[in-house]
Amino acid sequence: MTYDPWYAVLLAGLVIPVLLLVGGTRDVLAYVTAYFFLFGFGPVVSYLLGGSIYFGTNTALIGRAAVGLLLAFAGVLAGGLLVRQRADLGGPTVTHRFPLLPVVLVALTVYATTVLVLGGTGFLAGTKIDRIGVAGPGHYDYLLFEMFACALYFMADGSHAGRFTYRLNLVVYIAYCLSTGERDFVFVLFSIVLHRELARGGSFAKPVGYGIALLLGATLIFSLRGGGPTGTTQVLNQGSVLFVDTWVMTHVPAVDPFTHGATYWQAALNLVPGHAQPPLAQWLVDRYAPGSASGYGFSLTGEAYLNFGLWGIPVLFAALTVLHRLLINRIDRAPVYAYASVLFTVAWMYGFRGESASLLKTCVYGLVFYGVLRLVTVRVPAGSEEEVTVACVSS
Repeated sequence: MTYDPWYAVLLAGLVIPVLLLVGGTRDVLAYVTAYFFLFGFGPVVSYLLGGSIYFGTNTALIGRAAVGLLLAFAGVLAGGLLVRQRADLGGPTVTHRFPLLPVVLVALTVYATTVLVLGGTGFLAGTKIDRIGVAGPGHYDYLLFEMFACALYFMADGSHAGRFTYRLNLVVYIAYCLSTGERDFVFVLFSIVLHRELARGGSFAKPVGYGIALLLGATLIFSLRGGGPTGTTQVLNQGSVLFVDTWVMTHVPAVDPFTHGATYWQAALNLVPGHAQPPLAQWLVDRYAPGSASGYGFSLTGEAYLNFGLWGIPVLFAALTVLHRLLINRIDRAPVYAYASVLFTVAWMYGFRGESASLLKTCVYGLVFYGVLRLVTVRVPAGSEEEVTVACVSS
């Protein structure tokens, strides 16, 4: 059966204005969905307009892959309409100080600064893989911990030390990402800006502007690390979701059978120490380019198809949307919800081009990270000047 990709593009594009019409211009989900649209359908549009796309994409299956992406958007719409974002959301109330927070932020800042200083000019040339090699074996662990640390945005306002160390760490983290060719900070900043403006009750014009700036920044990083074409084509070719999805649809079930949920079970098992499971990204490399040092990532849509076919996609995205809504609707009830909402938004955006194992690992380990910080806290006396509703760090 053949599918016209344009219909999928147009129908998926309508999901964003529908969310804005139903939930208002401050609906965080609408902006996250816009990100998904760019990274999912961008290469489809590029192909349809005659531009270049990721090498290795099975063009014969772009229509089917576009339908898979459309079903993901249908799942997001269904989840978003089932659970609406509260209209009266504000910032979380500071009830505790986190004495360990500045310590952790300083440790991360010192680590990244040391790596950058020792690496020196090694970060100025070479491919992304070369620069990650200069960064050393702690590179990916550092990036993961930074996701946790940056999600503490609201908690950092509990003290002057927290505010200062948070800002300093964020600047060094961005410098580290730019030096190594990583774009992780784009998702982190986007999530923080969305939550900050939501908590402040302000207009979302700033997040839109910041989002465009971050998009252009991500495009620049992609070009600096040898990402291929320039201009509009490059903007539309952020990530390899289309490549992954068409590859999976080529091989499943023709070569490999549907896994019927096995990868999700393996993602959970992967959390148990000593039971590490091979990532789907490596599974793809082993079959597509055995022995290659390059990585192609994966995709949540591709993984859902690998497990249950096309109809697994909307179910997964509806479930993730409901979880996202439940977290964001509670950001003013306790700091842990504010932290979890920021972190989940980052993890979901990052995981869109990854797999459930990385999404689950980020969320679960992130909660453990928060739990450790929460063990050493100082209660802020009720009714004191320090017990305030946080809208932003040092607003």
